[in-house]
Amino acid sequence: MAKRETIDRWSLYYWMLQVLYVKWLYGFYFSRFRIEAADKIPKGKPVILAPNHQNALMDALAFVSGLKGKQTVFLARADVFKSKFVIKILTFIKILPVYRIRDGRSELQKNEEIFEITSNVLHNSINPLCLYPEGNHGDKRRLRPLVKGIFRIAFKAQEKYGEHDGVKIVPAGVDYSDYHRFRKNLFVIFGDPIEVKDYWKDYLENQPVAINKLRDRLAEEMKKVMIHIESVTYYDLYMGLRKIYNRKLCRLMGLNIHDQYHQYKADKNLISFLDQCLDKEPEKIEELNKEFQHYEKLKKELNYRDWVPRKRRYSILGNFFGVVLSLFTLPLVILGLFNNWPHLFLPPRITRGIRDKQFHSTAKWGFGAVLMTIYYPILGVLALIFLPFWWLKILYILTLPSSGIYALNYRKFLIKSWVRVKYSTGMMKKNSKTQQLRSSYVRLIELTDRIHEEYAGR
Repeated sequence: MAKRETIDRWSLYYWMLQVLYVKWLYGFYFSRFRIEAADKIPKGKPVILAPNHQNALMDALAFVSGLKGKQTVFLARADVFKSKFVIKILTFIKILPVYRIRDGRSELQKNEEIFEITSNVLHNSINPLCLYPEGNHGDKRRLRPLVKGIFRIAFKAQEKYGEHDGVKIVPAGVDYSDYHRFRKNLFVIFGDPIEVKDYWKDYLENQPVAINKLRDRLAEEMKKVMIHIESVTYYDLYMGLRKIYNRKLCRLMGLNIHDQYHQYKADKNLISFLDQCLDKEPEKIEELNKEFQHYEKLKKELNYRDWVPRKRRYSILGNFFGVVLSLFTLPLVILGLFNNWPHLFLPPRITRGIRDKQFHSTAKWGFGAVLMTIYYPILGVLALIFLPFWWLKILYILTLPSSGIYALNYRKFLIKSWVRVKYSTGMMKKNSKTQQLRSSYVRLIELTDRIHEEYAGR
């Protein structure tokens, strides 16, 4: 097991766990996972990564699996370091404890040792140090107040360099299309590095003032790269319009509606012009919000998702024939479900009792990883024993994960086909609520268009 004093050194065993296991399983959990602007992380320099914190351990795993050639060192709350065995495991996976006032005032003294170790990590410039400046995770796309620990660590490490080039803090934005559901999307983007040396003179004169200045700067830079919705009153409206208006806005901006980075740019643009309108003409945002609440009520009653009313009607015949033709692949679907049922269906049941919903995806991923590690070797051994041809044995083993994804996609296809038929039938029969939903959707687009035309580009 690794020792804390050498926690940042490259480890073969960690690499094997990181690349051959975690990276693959993490990629399996998400439908799409993209990291943008990783080249903004300085090479061979003391670097602190400062991402927003939304989704428990899944946030950290994004950097473990997504940063090529890096073995990032993390800090986590000290109360999880409960036994010698746990301490060894967490140290092996490059996690250090940080103590808070709730752990007891006597425990706070231990932070001096941890800060000394983190300074050495930064001075060695081998791997980055990752700290979450908010101190805890939250379920809102909004930056919470930053705690002082990251700045104390940054200035302590900067002592070696003084006013010269030294520690850099790199802000990062992490955004999930859905916190809890399997096979959704994750997007990570890095911002421009902040030079701690720029605040060194202030630090020598007045440490609290320097810490506050650096804290304000980091908060400003983090807001630039993350999805930050300042408004509490209209938070649901902003989030809803991200789903409803993103495709339209991508087209207006000349962006690719399927590209995660382009979707992110459109979301940032949307939030910007809505904020401007809220500041100048709040009555327009209130009008938009009333229509959105009406739309949400109808959508909930009909049990539809936002993609459904995009069109006035879908081809009933086309969806029917699509389902019929897809029945030919039903054996593959059954095989995929058989190959993957434990880690696809058991984790959601196991994690239902966890109170903090931000731990649900972490628990699902963890349980799924364990079950997959047990179940796949069993299937592999059975395949080697009972399947007739060597090429068939290898093909079966290699397609175990993809067959599960295909089964899930097939289930999703059937559900969407049924919803299209149900919605189109409702429109044809002039069902009152279905027509109202479509009209409300169109009205939301029109109202947002007007705000976009007036405020976008200002």
